[in-house]
Amino acid sequence: MPEFPTVKVAGLPVWRVSTEELCDLIDQWSAKGEGHWIATLNLDYYARGVREPQFLELLRQADVFTADGMPILRACQKIDSRFEGLMRTTGADLTPMVLKKVDPKRIAVVGGADPKKAIETVGKNPADFFIFDGKVELTEPWAQSLADQMKDRTVIFVALGCPKQEQMIALLKPHMPQAVFVAVGGSFDMLAGVTSRAPLWMQKAGMEWFYRLAIEPKRLWRRYLVEYPPGARALKRETLDQLKGLNGASHGG
Repeated sequence: MPEFPTVKVAGLPVWRVSTEELCDLIDQWSAKGEGHWIATLNLDYYARGVREPQFLELLRQADVFTADGMPILRACQKIDSRFEGLMRTTGADLTPMVLKKVDPKRIAVVGGADPKKAIETVGKNPADFFIFDGKVELTEPWAQSLADQMKDRTVIFVALGCPKQEQMIALLKPHMPQAVFVAVGGSFDMLAGVTSRAPLWMQKAGMEWFYRLAIEPKRLWRRYLVEYPPGARALKRETLDQLKGLNGASHGG
């Protein structure tokens, strides 16, 4: 594994890695059959981990963590100055980059409303990819069957939303030690134009959640207005505690 600076968030080591660097690593790992689980951390993950400790334990099985959400990135930047200047490494940015760079015969896609259209938008032929659009059962027999179908693939995009995609990766990973798993949520839907992404200025301002809430209020109001605030408060407390610990250590030294 390459060495990147990391900051612990919820006990998970978030890498200081750019989207371009991670894309190159995925290409290299998949070519060598070196398996990994990549999780792009955002406030949804963090807040869910606060509410559901069992989800956090599930997430600990991943071995590469990136700062997807602005709150996560800002926390890392406050704790470690080496993160200053780093842009978010999001599933939405990583997905098209990997689709363009990696040999399509190494890639499989599970989930997404229209993955074929998403693939076409980056100028690739969907026929070259393995696309699973059947029913996801999250059982051992199902996982074994799907792993057998994807045995020649070494990059597995899982676009089922949290926590279903993480549960599926945990089931599949033991059957496919050669594969790089990337949980990407709604990234394929954005690529296909099924859903839209916030303007760049809103992304940079950390207001992407507000844009999504405005577009899908019935589906997302609970997530952003009820579930996120406790997670945001917990992240702020954790960041302050880490800063106090660092200041105490420096004064003590």
